[in-house]
Amino acid sequence: MDQKITINASEYAIGFAPQVLATDGVGSCVAICLYNANKKAGALLHIMLPTSTGDGLNPLRFADTALRYILDKLEAMKLSKSDFCAKLVGGAHMFKSAGPMMDLGKENLYHVGRILQENNIKIVASDVGGHIGRSLEFDLNTGLVKITTLKVE
Repeated sequence: MDQKITINASEYAIGFAPQVLATDGVGSCVAICLYNANKKAGALLHIMLPTSTGDGLNPLRFADTALRYILDKLEAMKLSKSDFCAKLVGGAHMFKSAGPMMDLGKENLYHVGRILQENNIKIVASDVGGHIGRSLEFDLNTGLVKITTLKVE
């Protein structure tokens, strides 16, 4: 079992302590850390867009399809979604020149929050918004998320 699992955008990983799940390049994307403290189990998703359009693209790209996919995977592993909490990272407004009407990060956060609420998964921490990119490491032994920021001018 690899100690550290790194995923890219539109990917996910599910793991157990002592593993660490990581991802880089979280701008307007949202990294969703799901954690079950009792089992020391977790999932990390790196979604890019708020909703799928049924276009046959990778379902892990979109908040709506990726979250449902991961929750089904966890349930299949006998890990009840009701035992998980969520931590969110990202959702930045990376394209300031596009103006507030094109705030993809805000739209991503809205849809992630809505889907988590529909599934009774509480958001217990977040580092979201702003105009900065982020990278993270999610420690499944402690549930802590270490965030590194990159200021974008």
